[in-house]
Amino acid sequence: MAETTNPQDFGNQRLVLVCVDAPERQAVIRAALDQLGFTMYAAKTAEDAAERLRRDTFEVAIVDEQFQGGSALDSEVLQALQMMPMSTRRYMFVTLLGRTYKTFDNMMAFSRSVNVVVNLNDLPHLPAILRKGITENNEFYRIFREMLSEVGKR
Repeated sequence: MAETTNPQDFGNQRLVLVCVDAPERQAVIRAALDQLGFTMYAAKTAEDAAERLRRDTFEVAIVDEQFQGGSALDSEVLQALQMMPMSTRRYMFVTLLGRTYKTFDNMMAFSRSVNVVVNLNDLPHLPAILRKGITENNEFYRIFREMLSEVGKR
């Protein structure tokens, strides 16, 4: 599985930023993303992820709550996502992976400023989870995005 690392290599592909340390989880995520037609960029560090968020346009971000030894409460990646301008952030679907979350717990997702939380035990179901979550998110923000386009913000 070759990993794309240069932004110019991405072209017009649908990009996903993946912040997961465990290689076996990365393999499951890569297979799910391939099935959905996405291109995965696996960040090596939180700084790498933050830099990529500034430079590239990602449709999805998948963050393990313990990426680089952190937690959901002090994650540098989640902080970088929260600092993005709303007109950019609302075009990205953020998934937070954790050991104690109940998949699709909307209150937990809201409290962590992400679109969906996924229990690690549900990773084999990631294609269906992402399909459902992204579809619902796109419908929810459809009017907002149309308005941003009309005023020239996107």
